[in-house]
Formats: sequence, C-alpha cells, structure tokens
Amino acid sequence: MSRPATEPAPTGLRGRIHGIRRELAVPLYRNTYALMLNTAVNSVFGLLYWVVAARTYPDVEVGRGNALTSLMLLVSVLTQLNFGQALIRFLPRAGTASGRLILRSYFVSSGLGILGASGVAVYCHVFRDEGDPLHMSWPFGLWFVASVVIWSLFNLQDAALTGLRESLWIPLENGIYGIVKLILLVAVAQTAVSDGVFTSWTLPVVALIVPVTLLLFRRLLPRHVAATRADQEPVDRRTLARYMAGDYAGQVFNQMSSTFLPVLIVGLMGPEEGAYFLPAQTVFTAMNLLTMGITSSLVAEAARDPAHAHRYARAVLRRIALTVLPASLVIALVAPWLLQLYGTQYRENATFLLQLLMISVFPRVVVSLYMTMTRLENRTAPLAWIQLVQSVLLIGGVAVLHGPLGLDSVGWVTLVIEIVLALAVGPVVVRWLRGQRDPRSLPEPTRS
Repeated sequence: MSRPATEPAPTGLRGRIHGIRRELAVPLYRNTYALMLNTAVNSVFGLLYWVVAARTYPDVEVGRGNALTSLMLLVSVLTQLNFGQALIRFLPRAGTASGRLILRSYFVSSGLGILGASGVAVYCHVFRDEGDPLHMSWPFGLWFVASVVIWSLFNLQDAALTGLRESLWIPLENGIYGIVKLILLVAVAQTAVSDGVFTSWTLPVVALIVPVTLLLFRRLLPRHVAATRADQEPVDRRTLARYMAGDYAGQVFNQMSSTFLPVLIVGLMGPEEGAYFLPAQTVFTAMNLLTMGITSSLVAEAARDPAHAHRYARAVLRRIALTVLPASLVIALVAPWLLQLYGTQYRENATFLLQLLMISVFPRVVVSLYMTMTRLENRTAPLAWIQLVQSVLLIGGVAVLHGPLGLDSVGWVTLVIEIVLALAVGPVVVRWLRGQRDPRSLPEPTRS
C-alpha cells in the first residue's frame, strides 16, 4: 500500500535507504551504478593482481606478461570491429532482432580473432628471437589465439548486458573473474608452468563463457524482447555498417594510445620500464573505464529515449563530478604510497607519471562527453578524428621525448593532448548539456 502524500518523508537511516531505493528505481542510475561498481571491482582486483605479480615474479617476467597481455587485448579489440559499442547503441530498441545482432557480433569477431591472432602468433614465433619478450613458442601461440577469441566473447557479453539494460550482472561476473585470476596467479607461480602471468589472466575466462551465455540467451534476452517488442526499431545493415565504420576507425586509433603503449614502452625502454609503467597504466585505465561505464549507461538509456538525451547527460555528469574527479585527485595525492605497494623501485620510477595521468582525467571527461554525444547522433566520424589525433600525438610524443623524460613523457604528452581537445570540443558539449541542440522542454528521467 502506498504511503499517503501528506506523510513526511522518512529521515535518518530509513531516509537514506528510501533515497537509495528511489535512485535505483531509475534505470539510468541503476545501470550507471552497476557499471561504476564493475569498474571498482575490476580496479581493485587489477591493482591487487599486479601487486601480487610484482611480489611473486621477477620484473622481467612481469614486464613480459604485461606486454603479452596487452598484445592479446590489442588483437582482441581490433578484431571485434567495435561491435561492443554497436550493441550498447542499438540493442535497446532492436526488439526481436536483438538475438541476431548479438550472434552476428559473436561470429564475426570470433572469425576475425582467429585470423588476426594467428598472424600475430606466427610473426612473434618466426621474426622474434627466443630471448625477445614477445617471442612465442608454437604451443603458446595456439593458446594466444584461443585467448583472443575467448576474450572477445567475454567483452561482447558485457556489452550485450549493458545494451539490454541488465548491467547488474556485470560486476558479479567480473568479480568472480578477478578472484579466480588472483588465485591462479599465485598457484601457477608454485609450478613449472612458464608465462604464469599470461596464463592466470586468460584461463579463468573459459569457465565464465558458458554460464553467462546461458543467462543471456535463456533469461535476459527473452525478457528484453518481450518488453521492447511494441516500440522496437531494429537497426538496418547500412546504418549499422556506417556507425561501426567510424567507431571502429576511432577504436583502432585509440588502441595505439592505450593497449599498444606498453608494447611500445618495452620496445623503446626495456621490460623493466614496462613493469614500472604498469601500475600507473592500470589506475589511469580504471579512471577512464569508470567514465566510460557511466557514459555507456547514458548511451543505452538515451538510445531508448533520445528526446531526453541532454537531461540524462547532465545527470551522469553530476555523478562523474562526485566520483571520478574526486577519486582522481585523491589518487594523485597518495600516489607515492600507492606505488610503494608494488615496491620501492615502482614508487621511484612512476610516481610523477601517475600524478600527471590523474590530472589529465579532468579534461578527458569533457572529451568523453563529446564522444558520447556523437554516438547518440550516429555521427562516428568526429569520434574517429579525435582518437586519431590522440594516438598520433601520444605515440609520436613518447617516441620523441622518452629519451630526456623517460616514463614521465607519457604523462606530459597525455595531459597536453587532453587539455587541447577539451578546449576544442568544450563549447559544443556545453550547448548539448544546456539542451540547445534540442530546444524542447524535457522531463527528468523516468522510472521503469
């Protein structure tokens, strides 16, 4: 029975619980918090994972493990064709075509993953000497290929859950993955198995693929189709291809400035510097993923209700200002103590780098909002241009400045790039948040 309108709102603990329940009743906020929790879970386990790795394995093996893992992630992302973002953008209104869209992403990404990973494995076996950090034996090369395909499916499942507005399952799935990965890291170190870092990173995914797939197709997908059948708007192939073309080009450029960067650092500065770069990269990636999780929820919700997009955007911006930005500032302040967890050599070599990267999160939020806006408008060409500029300037800047600045070159170049881009796109983002791109008076986000 509902509470009378004249009854005062509950106070104290009951009031806070009541406020949380009202907040979580809004799909935008519920999925936003789920994706934020997922990022926090991944970040905590990620930091703990590399702390244990740094304490358990030699620096050279940690650097090799990071480089191989980054190479696997690079190949996986490039062969997914950015289907993940397409699922988030178009699944909310795909209706009865939702299952076909998900399966298409699985089959295309798996096929391309096998081809791409096989080419990389052959190259690393034939053209890299045995002492090279990126050399692969034939058995390891086969596992590398399998890992790329499995990781692609793992990521596409998360994107499908986001597009179906079922993000609450994602932190549970990744929490289990983080626990198993950490246990395997320690267990493998006690055996004669080589490449323990890479093995413990990739093996747990195998156990999670089947149950999540069953959950997705047997329970969540039928419920989504039933709920959206009345107002479905399946995407046509031409629109999907045009959207993915620009988005994929942007993703390719982005990988040059993220996943490929550890490989570049190992090649330019050696595996020890690659190991020292690892914790700063992990934290910076976590901050970016936190922002991306929030904006992904915005894309999924606004795709179902595009008229409310700028109101949703203002809502998620407030949550970014209350979570991502304060967290970045705190991490910058405690960077020396945080890196000491990895060891004294990590604190001495990566503290200033981590601080520079945390400062760059502030202007990067503006750029992220602009990219979200272009996705909602199905204009992915500007997104591709932005990420091209980011990647070219970052790779070129690090290549030129790594001699005099060392690892700090990554931080300085990143900060300058993000400030320049934020100044360039900031006015457009402000107009969008004010609703000047859509002058209609719009209500607040509604409950499901």
